Amino acid sequence: MTMPEAVVAIRDIAATALPTPAVMLAAAMSILAAALVRGFTGFGFALTAVPLLGLFMPPIQSVPVAVCLQLVIGLGDFPRAARVCDWPSLRWLVIGGVIGSPLGALILRVASAPAARIMIALITAGAVVALNAGFRLAVAPSRSVTALVGMSAGLFNGLAAMPGPPVIVYYSTGPFGRVAARASMMVFFLVSSVAALISTAMLGLLDQSTVVLTALGVPVMLFGTWLGDLGFHRGGDRLHRRVSIASLALVALGSAVKGVSDLF
Repeated sequence: MTMPEAVVAIRDIAATALPTPAVMLAAAMSILAAALVRGFTGFGFALTAVPLLGLFMPPIQSVPVAVCLQLVIGLGDFPRAARVCDWPSLRWLVIGGVIGSPLGALILRVASAPAARIMIALITAGAVVALNAGFRLAVAPSRSVTALVGMSAGLFNGLAAMPGPPVIVYYSTGPFGRVAARASMMVFFLVSSVAALISTAMLGLLDQSTVVLTALGVPVMLFGTWLGDLGFHRGGDRLHRRVSIASLALVALGSAVKGVSDLF
């Protein structure tokens, strides 16, 4: 390929893959908000990013972007999180998640955009109800129950890049400390993002636009995560729980409104 041909090829790729300025700005704001939530709570990046990105792009596009970004930030946090996470529960959650993720991705391929958004809202609302109930478990769930929680998280992960609700409820209600629970969720979501990325790639859901939006979103995500992490270390357990519940409730409301409006 000659130099002029290469220039033309790059120009064609940019014309088809580069989002409009309005979409890029909206995506940056969505990614920043999701990164702040994740940096503070240890979860919620995809749970927040997918519904927000879904306000101006279909789930079949927003989900792969969220998966790629979650993988990038998860790899960066892994060394620190691995030192303080709860490995006994993580092993069984990961086993279940690996099984459930391909099933969710398969459903995503045939689901309509409004249906996917409404499903996202219902999943998120369920997590809000469980967290707001305030109940706690005296002992950690059994291995089989933990594996089932992981499987349901994997299903949600493949469907909407949102493995959070089952795992959030698991660690928020179990006998885990705030630091260990936050680190464990970070490690689990890293593994989930790897499984989701493989599934979406195999189903042909990754394209040039996904790569461009991911690359543009990385600096914004890193900045938001850093700010959220500062807040986590300065806040207490009560503030951590309140922010988690409030964030999930707002996400559920926004996704539900968008999904229902698209049906009519």
